[in-house]
Amino acid sequence: MNITQIVDKIVKEADVNPAEYLVADRIDDINEKYLETIELAVQIASTEPISGDEIVSEEFTVALGSNEFLRTIKNIFLFRVDFKAEGSNLWTRVERDQSRKIGRSFCGCGIRVFVDEKRVFVEEGKVGTIRVTYARGDITTFVLSDYDAYDPPSPDWLPEVFHPILWLAPALAQAEYYKKDRVQYLRDRLARLETLFYNHYSRNAIQNSRFETGNENGNYR
Repeated sequence: MNITQIVDKIVKEADVNPAEYLVADRIDDINEKYLETIELAVQIASTEPISGDEIVSEEFTVALGSNEFLRTIKNIFLFRVDFKAEGSNLWTRVERDQSRKIGRSFCGCGIRVFVDEKRVFVEEGKVGTIRVTYARGDITTFVLSDYDAYDPPSPDWLPEVFHPILWLAPALAQAEYYKKDRVQYLRDRLARLETLFYNHYSRNAIQNSRFETGNENGNYR
């Protein structure tokens, strides 16, 4: 589905007056659900890409000493950091810094790296390149002009089977105010799709497990 189809589907399925639920407001609500749905897939910790085209990493050239870089992929959870020394073709993973409780701290390869939502900091820098990889790439949300575009964009970050989530959620919200007889149908369909979405992304999720085993005296550690 493209954005025009999704926008129009909301008022059709909620059975509300389009003049009372403007296109701009519908796009805002679609964007809100779009970002929420993508974030859910990330929180599930799925190793399956949201789409096949996202750019999830960026590289920075490091000089000796302290370095500070601006992220181009902002506000997205950090996945890993790699370092390649000048003159080398080998990327080496910089491990998480266990001495600092913040999960965005990394130490190794003779450098220390800290990443916040907007910037990347390198301490004790060596000449080379760092590659910062995030849990997902950047997302372009929809704007009002997309609705009347000759070739309206689609929510490519989602597999097409999940596109109806984007119109079902705002349609349900409208129906709860104005069309009580539509509420149960919309709620049930949205719930089925959201369960399918969760199952789809959790099947390849990263599992972090801790096992406790007893010693010969039956004590656990």
